[in-house]
Amino acid sequence: MKKLYVMIAAMILAGCSSQSGAETAEGTQAPNNQEQTASVAAPSSESKIEIIKDNRTGIIPATIEIPAINVKTRIEQVGTLKDGRMDVPKDPDNVGWYEPGTLPGAPGNAVLAGHVDDLTSPAIFYDLHKLKNGDKIMLTDTDGQTLTFEVYDQKTFPRLDAPIEDIFGFTFASTLNLITCSGDYDPETTERAERTVIYTKLVEEKKDSL
Repeated sequence: MKKLYVMIAAMILAGCSSQSGAETAEGTQAPNNQEQTASVAAPSSESKIEIIKDNRTGIIPATIEIPAINVKTRIEQVGTLKDGRMDVPKDPDNVGWYEPGTLPGAPGNAVLAGHVDDLTSPAIFYDLHKLKNGDKIMLTDTDGQTLTFEVYDQKTFPRLDAPIEDIFGFTFASTLNLITCSGDYDPETTERAERTVIYTKLVEEKKDSL
């Protein structure tokens, strides 16, 4: 087990798409030639988050399935941008796993992020807010090992006031947090006003017998 200290100056998401459909990823040009990115939070000072990585447990996720909202797609590995924000999947139909953080299934908060919409249509996490307690989320690796997580809470935070430690910090439980943009679109910031976080816990582990 090793400790990884991650400096997060501005929290996920870097390219969380807006209601206007103006963005898909960092660097995308928004209307009026405004470059638009979005972050879950921007603390007044840098936050030092201790992430304990246990290489003996957990999986490297390759796919995600959320039956309650008809999601089944690939997972991209994403890291941290130069300004401290977590990067996002390049494909709006994929989900991004924060690779410097916790492995899904290991003790700690593993984090996934997805776009809410793209330039023309809803994206992969458009219906994320519809999840209810008890809904299941399945992650599978390339060897066929599947982890099933169960939703136990949902919270919405102002764009600049998401609790970094609560979402990314260490816990002895094996948890998975899913994040996307939400709330009204603000033309002044060219971002949605809020971030929705779905909190889930590990309930089942299954290895493909084939």
